[in-house]
Amino acid sequence: MEGGIGIKERHVALLGYVTQHGKTEVGVLAEYLHTSKVTVRKDLEYLAERGILKRERGYAVPNSPGDINYRMAFHMDTKQKIARAAAACVQDGETLIVESGSTCALFAEELAKTKHNVTIITNSMYLAGYVSSYSSIQLILLGGTLQPHTQSMVGPLTKNAVASFHVDKIFTGTDGYSRSYGFTGEDLIRADTLGAMIASADHTYVLAGSEKFSQPGAVYFLKLEDVYQIITDEGIAPSEREYLKGRGIKVTIAG
Repeated sequence: MEGGIGIKERHVALLGYVTQHGKTEVGVLAEYLHTSKVTVRKDLEYLAERGILKRERGYAVPNSPGDINYRMAFHMDTKQKIARAAAACVQDGETLIVESGSTCALFAEELAKTKHNVTIITNSMYLAGYVSSYSSIQLILLGGTLQPHTQSMVGPLTKNAVASFHVDKIFTGTDGYSRSYGFTGEDLIRADTLGAMIASADHTYVLAGSEKFSQPGAVYFLKLEDVYQIITDEGIAPSEREYLKGRGIKVTIAG
């Protein structure tokens, strides 16, 4: 496969165990995964190189909770399903905006693996690094002020940079949701920057795990009337799904 081996099902299972149990011995992981210690060590080396977890001698160690790689490790199987479903909304040769976030990074990788000549405009250094080894996509990284914990560019310079573009589609994640305010975040500067990015696209796609629909955030950045499509997982409450569809939003359940 061009660009690397990608995240395997075994990697997902390994990450799920480590995020749940914390620092874990290689031998314990080998037993849990029904594989050899040599294989586990190779998996840990691969995942550590991508920054998704840390290695210590004989152990796998999760990242700190404030790190984007820590969030990447949570619910990775669900995030990959959402990423694949989102990639089905993109055609070869398209130019689109993709915001920062762990699910968005997996979405970008899915595009890199399955599409041709796609151009991604992004404010995410994390995303750019995550897919930089693939030659099937072109990356345009927006300038601005680096926000270290999200590894993304934000602020007035980013807003000015994205204003130079006009695309059909933007794909974004979210921290939370409410019926009254729509999709919400936890960071004012990021939300303000994302608002400018959304203004440069005709259609807004939201990639959101079902747990996001039960946790309202502090700062709203996207009203429901401005959402074209939501891609989530089967855990979303049927009543919420029907409510969103009633607001004229396409709702795709990844599976």
